Amino acid sequence: MPTHNGGNARSAAAAPRDFRPKRPMEPEWTELLESLWRDRDLLVKDFLARFSAISYGDALVPPEDIYQTAADTMDMFLFQMAGLPLPADLQALPREVASRRARQGVPLDAFLEAIRNDFRVLWKGLERVAGTTGIGVLVANMDRVLDAVEGYVSSIQQAYAEEEARLARNKQLYRQRLLSRLFNADLGGPAEVRELAAALGVQAEGRFEVLAVTAESVTQAQRQFESDHRTYAYENAGVLYLFRQQRKGRTWSAEAPPFPAGYVPGVEGLAAIPAAAASALVLAQHQRRGAGLATMEDTWMGIAGGLLERKFPDFTAPIRQALDNCTPLERQRLLQVARSYGRTGSIKETSEELFCHRNTVVNRLHSLHEVIGLDLTVPAQAARALIALSRYSDVAD
Repeated sequence: MPTHNGGNARSAAAAPRDFRPKRPMEPEWTELLESLWRDRDLLVKDFLARFSAISYGDALVPPEDIYQTAADTMDMFLFQMAGLPLPADLQALPREVASRRARQGVPLDAFLEAIRNDFRVLWKGLERVAGTTGIGVLVANMDRVLDAVEGYVSSIQQAYAEEEARLARNKQLYRQRLLSRLFNADLGGPAEVRELAAALGVQAEGRFEVLAVTAESVTQAQRQFESDHRTYAYENAGVLYLFRQQRKGRTWSAEAPPFPAGYVPGVEGLAAIPAAAASALVLAQHQRRGAGLATMEDTWMGIAGGLLERKFPDFTAPIRQALDNCTPLERQRLLQVARSYGRTGSIKETSEELFCHRNTVVNRLHSLHEVIGLDLTVPAQAARALIALSRYSDVAD
């Protein structure tokens, strides 16, 4: 460990610090500080002894950094308590130290615990040089010691917070650039995909799940996942795409977020994310109002109906007109039995789901056949009917 001598705290190449307090109206206090300046190696040793009981966790801070910071800090305190202007190399010390510790990953609470030892170190040093005769002078100037240390603590806290925010912005910017590359660049091959996956911290060949969020739900989704580092968010053209590695039993399907979205699970590999995101957007755009996660299973008929409408503009017109001629109550019952039976394929399950007798379900299916001209018990007719009815319900709801 380097020694702290001759006022040269920073390095052998740094200019010596000239500690020459003027002789004001408090010569006894000045003499105490001059004595402590000459013995300030002891201050550093005391600090390092106390620091050994403090853990910086996984942060890797070189021993010479700890030592040099302690030496510079003690010099700064002595200049401040003497009312002297700080040397140029100490003026930015709080900001430099706080920024460095933030970059090193030192937890703020442990960092502040180390700093607050400075008061104990200074006070013990002052007691030592004051002896029994100078204790009154020391007590009378306690506020100067407290002000110096607390001022340092305040400066450290502010600078640490600012550096943490800057690091977070830089990390987020870097992450967004990686996501933009994923969604917009033509990834050259497996090697490039693996490189991108490593930078994002995911498995290139992992299994993922994807959400597409639109309209007013974007802001809510951003708030929901802003602190979740396992979820990756990319926004483009007013659509927010979210993806994460899929975990067994902890999927978005099992724990649906509190906003509507298109959902595609089981995406194999990072390179497949953009295509899955495009599919999730289609699902979100065809989602029924008030629904949670829109999946292919519950949305495909509406999507198919839209495609058929573009190729055959009158595809749903006869069915829509037939249902428009029904009373509202009759139309509601026919749509309910069509949706339930189309989903279950069972008279028994449909009756249980709709809380009515089996015969009622049979009668309503017969009535639906008479109204729209298609029989849901015949698979080919059922497919056309259900696709057409899904389009009708989207318009009617």
